[in-house]
Amino acid sequence: MTDKFIKLTNWLAKACGIFAAGCLFLSIVIITELVFERYLFKNAITWQTELVTMLLVASTFIGSAYVLSEKGHVNMEYLYTFLSEKNVTKLKIFTDSLCLIFFLILFYVSYEITYEAFVKNYNTGTVWGPPLWIPYSSMLIGATLMTMSYISELILHVRKLKEFK
Repeated sequence: MTDKFIKLTNWLAKACGIFAAGCLFLSIVIITELVFERYLFKNAITWQTELVTMLLVASTFIGSAYVLSEKGHVNMEYLYTFLSEKNVTKLKIFTDSLCLIFFLILFYVSYEITYEAFVKNYNTGTVWGPPLWIPYSSMLIGATLMTMSYISELILHVRKLKEFK
């Protein structure tokens, strides 16, 4: 059961990495279009800046699980050189537990603000005025994926720690 959960989490992380890269690419295309529209055609800009901001936020939150799955996050490799492999595993369990607590809190807060924005039909208040639950949901999705990823990491670290005994 846990192996299926780990595989699902890794697959979701890779899919979200592709989504995040797509958001970044789309942001580049929209910014390029913004430059042409504003400076060459002298048209007013209404929606591009806001959409690019939403895409970059989505890319950051949703793509974070991919970064974790690829071990691309900041790590304390220097500190690990002074510890045995067993103690490094214990330290990773401790830090991953702290991260899991953080993302559980973020999940709760992002759920609350996404739900409120959806129910009360909040929008950005600009001319374009997209609903706020859309960018808020990227934080909720990212927190969910990171929670799943850290649970997977903890399962793997606990398994590794059991091998030392």
